[in-house]
Amino acid sequence: MKDIRIKDLVTFRRLTEKRQSTFINNLQKEKIAKEKEEGSGGDYWVRSISALNNAFRENDNRFISDKITDIINDYNPKLDKGTKVKYDRNLQILYNYEDFDFRSVTPAEEIEILSKARKSGVIEIAALSLKVETHHIYTFSIDEKEYLGALLFAAQKEGYQPSELGIFAEAIFNFLDANYGSKYIIHPSFVKVVGVMTHGIVDYQMVLDGDLPSIILPIIENIKNLNNNI
Repeated sequence: MKDIRIKDLVTFRRLTEKRQSTFINNLQKEKIAKEKEEGSGGDYWVRSISALNNAFRENDNRFISDKITDIINDYNPKLDKGTKVKYDRNLQILYNYEDFDFRSVTPAEEIEILSKARKSGVIEIAALSLKVETHHIYTFSIDEKEYLGALLFAAQKEGYQPSELGIFAEAIFNFLDANYGSKYIIHPSFVKVVGVMTHGIVDYQMVLDGDLPSIILPIIENIKNLNNNI
């Protein structure tokens, strides 16, 4: 079976049992392509997500307003319906974050974003390979201790429920711990995922506290059981 994206876990969990079996069968045959319109940073969302990333990195909301202007300038009556819908959805995200305080999701104004950090990779959980990605990894200090935080902007047409955002947060924490745990303390309160369609913001501490369910392992076990029966 190919490496499974965290988005695939969410999709699998939403399906009926019959459709779950088909989904796993397709994964086994590597027939599920990366869906451009559904990715958390893919082609469909690239204009809004790139603006959010720039605004967070530079702590400057002008990247949002500039991108809104760019999309509006590209918008014309001759565009096909699908392109118009894509532009509208990207604009919806941008308008919602035009006045957003991008440092409200970090521990302080002063953070050091690790521009050369490894932001994606494969980790193994319960003998299943998961492909994990995040958009920003940064460091900050508390009482002379070095901590690591991370942020992901997650986009999907229907939006993600808080429990689904928690799946991303849990996977990202495991990824950071595996790759950076020997050097930094991974701070669970600042492993955050922003659901840009619903404005939901969750962090891994919510999972640890039981405010959100820890559901990666049950999903993985279900996937493995179905895969063994195919």
